[in-house]
Amino acid sequence: MCYNYRVTSLRERTFSTAKTELSTVMDEVVHERQPQLIRRHGNKETMLLVRPEDARRWLGTFRLTLNVTLDEGEVAVSAEPVGTLGIGDSLDSALDDLVVELRSYAHRFFVERPHFYSETPAAQHAPWLLRFILTPPEEQRTLLDSDIEASVPVASAV
Repeated sequence: MCYNYRVTSLRERTFSTAKTELSTVMDEVVHERQPQLIRRHGNKETMLLVRPEDARRWLGTFRLTLNVTLDEGEVAVSAEPVGTLGIGDSLDSALDDLVVELRSYAHRFFVERPHFYSETPAAQHAPWLLRFILTPPEEQRTLLDSDIEASVPVASAV
Protein backbone atom coordinates (compact mmCIF):
# COMPACT_ATOMS: atom_id res chain seq x y z
CA MET A 1 0.00 0.00 0.00
CA CYS A 2 1.35 3.43 -0.96
CA TYR A 3 0.54 6.56 1.03
CA ASN A 4 0.96 10.02 -0.43
CA TYR A 5 1.66 12.50 2.36
CA ARG A 6 4.16 15.17 3.28
CA VAL A 7 6.71 14.76 5.99
CA THR A 8 7.89 17.98 7.57
CA SER A 9 9.64 19.00 10.75
CA LEU A 10 7.22 21.89 11.18
CA ARG A 11 3.96 21.65 13.05
CA GLU A 12 1.08 21.54 10.58
CA ARG A 13 -2.58 22.32 11.07
CA THR A 14 -5.56 22.52 8.81
CA PHE A 15 -7.07 25.96 8.43
CA SER A 16 -10.18 24.91 10.37
CA THR A 17 -8.13 23.57 13.26
CA ALA A 18 -5.93 26.67 13.29
CA LYS A 19 -9.03 28.89 13.52
CA THR A 20 -10.39 26.86 16.41
CA GLU A 21 -7.01 26.79 18.18
CA LEU A 22 -5.88 30.31 17.27
CA SER A 23 -4.79 31.21 20.80
CA THR A 24 -2.66 28.05 21.01
CA VAL A 25 -1.23 28.67 17.53
CA MET A 26 -0.24 32.22 18.51
CA ASP A 27 1.38 30.99 21.74
CA GLU A 28 3.37 28.33 19.90
CA VAL A 29 4.52 30.65 17.10
CA VAL A 30 5.17 33.75 19.21
CA HIS A 31 6.23 32.48 22.62
CA GLU A 32 7.63 29.05 21.80
CA ARG A 33 9.12 30.19 18.46
CA GLN A 34 7.65 27.28 16.53
CA PRO A 35 6.94 28.16 12.88
CA GLN A 36 3.80 26.44 11.62
CA LEU A 37 2.27 25.45 8.31
CA ILE A 38 -1.45 26.06 7.87
CA ARG A 39 -3.11 24.16 5.02
CA ARG A 40 -6.57 24.30 3.45
CA HIS A 41 -8.49 22.98 0.46
CA GLY A 42 -6.88 19.56 0.58
CA ASN A 43 -3.37 21.00 0.92
CA LYS A 44 -3.73 23.11 -2.23
CA GLU A 45 -3.13 26.31 -0.22
CA THR A 46 -0.43 26.60 2.40
CA MET A 47 0.87 29.47 4.49
CA LEU A 48 3.73 29.72 6.93
CA LEU A 49 3.31 31.46 10.26
CA VAL A 50 6.47 32.84 11.85
CA ARG A 51 7.39 35.60 14.28
CA PRO A 52 8.38 38.77 12.40
CA GLU A 53 11.56 39.03 14.50
CA ASP A 54 12.59 35.53 13.42
CA ALA A 55 11.90 36.28 9.76
CA ARG A 56 13.98 39.47 10.03
CA ARG A 57 16.87 37.52 11.51
CA TRP A 58 16.61 34.84 8.81
CA LEU A 59 16.61 37.54 6.13
CA GLY A 60 19.63 39.27 7.68
CA THR A 61 21.96 38.33 4.84
CA PHE A 62 19.78 40.24 2.34
CA ARG A 63 21.56 43.54 2.86
CA LEU A 64 20.97 46.38 0.46
CA THR A 65 23.99 47.66 -1.42
CA LEU A 66 23.87 51.45 -1.21
CA ASN A 67 25.59 53.47 -3.91
CA VAL A 68 26.17 57.17 -3.34
CA THR A 69 26.37 59.70 -6.17
CA LEU A 70 27.51 63.24 -5.39
CA ASP A 71 26.71 66.22 -7.56
CA GLU A 72 26.91 69.92 -6.89
CA GLY A 73 24.53 70.47 -3.96
CA GLU A 74 22.81 67.10 -4.38
CA VAL A 75 23.32 63.56 -3.12
CA ALA A 76 21.63 60.47 -4.51
CA VAL A 77 21.66 57.07 -2.82
CA SER A 78 20.50 54.03 -4.76
CA ALA A 79 19.58 50.77 -3.04
CA GLU A 80 20.48 47.70 -5.03
CA PRO A 81 19.21 45.23 -6.03
CA VAL A 82 15.78 46.85 -5.61
CA GLY A 83 16.65 49.97 -7.63
CA THR A 84 15.13 52.49 -5.22
CA LEU A 85 16.60 56.00 -5.11
CA GLY A 86 16.76 58.60 -2.35
CA ILE A 87 17.75 62.20 -3.14
CA GLY A 88 18.69 65.08 -0.86
CA ASP A 89 21.06 67.96 -0.30
CA SER A 90 23.20 65.83 2.07
CA LEU A 91 23.88 62.16 2.66
CA ASP A 92 21.59 62.20 5.70
CA SER A 93 18.68 63.75 3.81
CA ALA A 94 19.21 61.38 0.88
CA LEU A 95 19.11 58.39 3.25
CA ASP A 96 15.97 59.77 4.92
CA ASP A 97 14.38 60.08 1.47
CA LEU A 98 15.50 56.53 0.64
CA VAL A 99 13.65 55.26 3.73
CA VAL A 100 10.47 56.95 2.43
CA GLU A 101 10.96 55.51 -1.05
CA LEU A 102 11.64 51.99 0.26
CA ARG A 103 8.48 52.14 2.42
CA SER A 104 6.50 53.24 -0.62
CA TYR A 105 7.92 50.50 -2.83
CA ALA A 106 7.33 47.83 -0.16
CA HIS A 107 3.72 49.01 0.20
CA ARG A 108 3.15 48.74 -3.55
CA PHE A 109 4.96 45.39 -3.64
CA PHE A 110 3.17 43.67 -0.73
CA VAL A 111 -0.17 45.53 -0.41
CA GLU A 112 -1.25 47.39 -3.54
CA ARG A 113 0.02 45.15 -6.37
CA PRO A 114 1.39 41.84 -5.05
CA HIS A 115 0.11 39.82 -8.02
CA PHE A 116 1.73 42.19 -10.49
CA TYR A 117 5.12 42.16 -8.77
CA SER A 118 5.09 38.39 -8.26
CA GLU A 119 4.78 37.92 -12.04
CA THR A 120 7.65 40.24 -12.99
CA PRO A 121 11.43 40.07 -12.54
CA ALA A 122 10.88 42.38 -9.53
CA ALA A 123 9.66 39.30 -7.61
CA GLN A 124 13.30 38.71 -6.68
CA HIS A 125 13.20 41.92 -4.58
CA ALA A 126 10.95 40.25 -1.99
CA PRO A 127 13.59 39.21 0.59
CA TRP A 128 15.24 42.64 0.67
CA LEU A 129 11.92 44.46 0.92
CA LEU A 130 10.56 42.05 3.51
CA ARG A 131 13.67 42.50 5.67
CA PHE A 132 13.24 46.27 5.42
CA ILE A 133 9.49 46.39 6.05
CA LEU A 134 9.62 43.94 8.96
CA THR A 135 12.01 46.34 10.69
CA PRO A 136 10.12 48.71 12.99
CA PRO A 137 9.76 52.13 11.28
CA GLU A 138 11.87 53.88 13.90
CA GLU A 139 14.74 51.45 13.16
CA GLN A 140 14.61 51.46 9.33
CA ARG A 141 17.11 54.29 8.94
CA THR A 142 19.48 52.50 11.34
CA LEU A 143 19.07 49.38 9.19
CA LEU A 144 20.31 51.33 6.16
CA ASP A 145 23.22 52.70 8.19
CA SER A 146 24.14 49.12 9.18
CA ASP A 147 24.00 48.07 5.52
CA ILE A 148 26.45 50.86 4.70
CA GLU A 149 28.77 49.77 7.52
CA ALA A 150 28.58 46.13 6.42
CA SER A 151 29.67 47.05 2.90
CA VAL A 152 32.78 48.96 4.02
CA PRO A 153 35.81 46.66 3.83
CA VAL A 154 37.49 46.00 7.15
CA ALA A 155 41.20 46.71 7.20
CA SER A 156 43.03 43.44 7.61
CA ALA A 157 45.24 43.04 10.66
CA VAL A 158 48.95 42.97 10.05
